[in-house]
Amino acid sequence: MSTVRTRTLVTGVALAVAAFVLADQGAVFGADLPKVALLGAAAGAVLGLVPDRSPAARLGGFLTGFAAAWLGYALRAGVLPDIPMGRAIAAVVVVAIVTVVATATANRLPLWAGFVGVTTLLGSYETTFAATPTSFVSDSMTAVTTSLLAAALGFFVAVLASGTSAVGLEPGDEPQEVVVLDKAVPAPRPAADTNVSLAKKATR
Repeated sequence: MSTVRTRTLVTGVALAVAAFVLADQGAVFGADLPKVALLGAAAGAVLGLVPDRSPAARLGGFLTGFAAAWLGYALRAGVLPDIPMGRAIAAVVVVAIVTVVATATANRLPLWAGFVGVTTLLGSYETTFAATPTSFVSDSMTAVTTSLLAAALGFFVAVLASGTSAVGLEPGDEPQEVVVLDKAVPAPRPAADTNVSLAKKATR
């Protein structure tokens, strides 16, 4: 079995074990953790598996999006009306925050990681918020802690098992194209001496 296949298999098995532990024993850390075990583990796995930037940068982008999504819910719960326009304004605010942070850091906090963070909180809290928006403070904190714990485990398992802990390419660090010449190019000085000798023979 090739190295790539072996590493992929090991990573998948490790993530499966992590998801099983979260779903089966996660109630120790809160009754809601098993409900978001797969969502959080999968989000953390994506964050850990994509070899873009360092793990710290990916995690920073994720937390930015996660915090932006929480702020969007706070606006919907306390400021914006519960109508399509209110939800639309909150969505624009969330996307704008993630985009501004990624732009300001020259994508060192990756844009995609920010949206993974947004998706993680939305997936774990949207249904609960729609049912009981007045319990935002307590319910959102429960969703935050459980989904972050599940995502953290998935992230660390993916990074350690897949070997994506190396720092990725920064903007402008793309590998340069290497041109391979078919024939060796003579050094400038010998080439010039040869040309002079040929010119002298031609004048004789």
